[in-house]
Amino acid sequence: MSIFTNDTNSILRLGVLGGKLAHTLSPKIHADLLKQQGIRGTYEKYEMTRTEVDGLFSFMDENGITGLNVTLPYKEVLYHMVDVPDDAAEKIGAVNTILRKDGVSYGYNTDYIGVTSMFAKAGVDLSGKDVVILGSGGASRALIYGFHQKDAKTITIAARNEAAKRALKESFPYIETSTLENIPSGDVIINATPVGMYPNTGKSAVDAPVISRFAIAADIVYNPLVTEFLRIAEENGLKIVTGLMMLVDQAIGAEEIWLEKKLDYHMGNKIHDELAGRF
Repeated sequence: MSIFTNDTNSILRLGVLGGKLAHTLSPKIHADLLKQQGIRGTYEKYEMTRTEVDGLFSFMDENGITGLNVTLPYKEVLYHMVDVPDDAAEKIGAVNTILRKDGVSYGYNTDYIGVTSMFAKAGVDLSGKDVVILGSGGASRALIYGFHQKDAKTITIAARNEAAKRALKESFPYIETSTLENIPSGDVIINATPVGMYPNTGKSAVDAPVISRFAIAADIVYNPLVTEFLRIAEENGLKIVTGLMMLVDQAIGAEEIWLEKKLDYHMGNKIHDELAGRF
């Protein structure tokens, strides 16, 4: 039975936890998703210091908060704090969604759901594909997990940080690694670095000779919607996959957890298109 019923007197209290949240799109996304379902709920921004995060679960209980999304810099912190992390969070080593139920904190990671749904909606079947991920930061872990779940043939991390690549290889023994100067050819190349993100637009982690060796290019940066990396890819005839849908669909994944029911991921298309107009 769901922890939340559509009792006319009940309000579902949700929110997002992070260090700096002035520009987060999560409140608008979740307001739209809840409205489509006819659910009365609130979704607030909770900016906290590292010390304040230590008291998070008491804060949730005192304020009747059922669930939270978690963003920078607390995804790894919350992974170590929750009582019960799910399998994806265990493997990725980070939590982006929290459910508080009967005094127990449950941690999940829906980032990998967002990225795989992003490709599915773009008509890209990842099965059997040779995938190259640019970057060895925290975001790459969810991408590796998601691509492996979708039966990618090979997954290569291309980055400069040798220590980070070794750590990823320990967590995900099935991946390959390369430098940015020795990237293998493949089917899909995805940027998991902040290069090209607003306000530092007009930059790409790799240039046209590398990008042109692939058929599909994707970026998890969504501001601007079409980054310099994707602009170069499109100019060279690649199919491009923009990153905003990842943000929307990881939010739907979070609501499935909080509401304890399956949702139609197409419900995110309208808010995606509305937000895309901003970028």
